[in-house]
Amino acid sequence: MTRYFDASALVKRYVRETGSVMVRRLLAAGIVASSRLSEVEVSSGVIRRAREGAFTSQRRDRILAAFQRDVPALAIVEMTPEITADARALLLRHSLRAGDAIQLASCLYLQRHLGQPIPAVAFDRRLVQAARAEGLTVITARGRHLRGTKAARVATTEREPD
Repeated sequence: MTRYFDASALVKRYVRETGSVMVRRLLAAGIVASSRLSEVEVSSGVIRRAREGAFTSQRRDRILAAFQRDVPALAIVEMTPEITADARALLLRHSLRAGDAIQLASCLYLQRHLGQPIPAVAFDRRLVQAARAEGLTVITARGRHLRGTKAARVATTEREPD
């Protein structure tokens, strides 16, 4: 099974916090997809936590190195004009930050192109709400599967491949 992980979920693989055990379990089972943006967002989160004193610079460097070793195993959704256009439209419909709009647009793009439901693993409240409103099932920190609030749009929004 393919699951889409936003950066807030991926960082839990490297930083122990609520949801880390569940994220590690999900990462070990199935295909892990994420946006290219996650490379920057995960690195930013780790660096910020180190600056705030959560761990040493040596630990920060080990975490960043481990993440870079893991990136090739991810199914990366590249940022394309289609994804950025979708992200802009999502910003009009939902109260999202730019990065979260790109993450959500990337997951929806992947779902359209694979032609099957793709559960999203995310921990940001606004992103979870927007993903559900867009019809996605979202897996949260407690391992709950929150179903989308409208019918999944895999078949009805499928676009022709580029």
